[in-house]
Amino acid sequence: MKLRNLARLAGLIAVALIARPVCGQSFIEGNHYWFEPAVFPGKSDLSRHPYGPAKAKGLVIWNHGYDPGKLAPEKVPPIMQYFAEAGWDAYHLQRHSIIGVGRGRSVAGSSNDLTAPLILHVLEKAEVNAYSRIVLMGQSRGAFAVIQAGAYKPRITAILPLSPAGFGDAGKTSEWRQNDTFIRNLWEDYKDSGIRVAAGFFTGDPWYEEQHSHVRGPYARQRLTELGVPNFIIDQPEHPKMQGHGGGQSWEFARRFGPCIEHFFETGNSPSCVETDRNTARIFGIKLPQLPAPNGYTGLWQGTWHNGRFIALMIQPPANGQYRAVYRQGLGTNGDTPQSSDWTLSEHDGGLLQQGNTIDFHLKLVAPDRLSIIRIDRNKRSEKNEQPVYFTRARERSLP
Repeated sequence: MKLRNLARLAGLIAVALIARPVCGQSFIEGNHYWFEPAVFPGKSDLSRHPYGPAKAKGLVIWNHGYDPGKLAPEKVPPIMQYFAEAGWDAYHLQRHSIIGVGRGRSVAGSSNDLTAPLILHVLEKAEVNAYSRIVLMGQSRGAFAVIQAGAYKPRITAILPLSPAGFGDAGKTSEWRQNDTFIRNLWEDYKDSGIRVAAGFFTGDPWYEEQHSHVRGPYARQRLTELGVPNFIIDQPEHPKMQGHGGGQSWEFARRFGPCIEHFFETGNSPSCVETDRNTARIFGIKLPQLPAPNGYTGLWQGTWHNGRFIALMIQPPANGQYRAVYRQGLGTNGDTPQSSDWTLSEHDGGLLQQGNTIDFHLKLVAPDRLSIIRIDRNKRSEKNEQPVYFTRARERSLP
């Protein structure tokens, strides 16, 4: 790995000596970029990856962000590992930092910005076109370039830009506004493209959402729908590990939204992916039995655990002062497997208590449709030090 990085550094120095690098969109693999199977951040068994075009569900290509003067990151984020574990081939398009740079600053959309042309160049490769499905993913500058590339209507199935940004300096100048206005123009080119658009915008992102929250996501959802473009927009999830400019690069994001995004890419249908909809459990591989009518603690509760796992908790009506329940964890990544356990709940301290060998769960009804759950590890911490997770009462889908 050290030799490979030295070779890349030497190549970067060589390219830097060229006044106008790769002018005319003439890219040389191994010099201006590398296109290789992804290196994953986790430890799950991916020894058979890549599976090849005949066996893989499709191909996902990662486009990293821009960090001045630095080589491309070695590893892709967890959302790429989720897709690899689900049966997709995952590749990383690693580019020299000189690609997409003009006078030391980002120049998205200008003639000096070669990030999007590089993506289009790679899409012409015969080994890429051997796949039945091709998905472009990216973060920050890579995400912005993914949207730009898709606007040219290449033969791709879908895109997933996360925190797209190509202008400004983290809100310090007025240029950051163009991270919204420029993208709005690009969405217009997606009409009749056949491309499925998923995207993630995150609370506290200094390249836009820190200044104006709930603007880019809602606009994209509304406008793409008006244009007839299938879309699945994730707008500023509340989970604390899914915030900031890198909110889409966490394990929590991959666990919570990976199954929903994959379902969307495969079907073109925007999935149920909210805790209030009981159909969401199906996306995470959770089968639900017939449930009684909701009343008090009774019914179906769904929520997102601290690690991003989607949870369904089904509570039956009380009998003899006790409640019976089934606790089910859905699909995940990095070795996560669906799990199910039976609970017996008894009244305790104004709520319900599920008592295990060393782990207890304390439930409290904080509103008619809101349930707090605290996990108590009696060997390690007290209830006072544990942060609650809030579950929502799930009902039949009410969305059209």
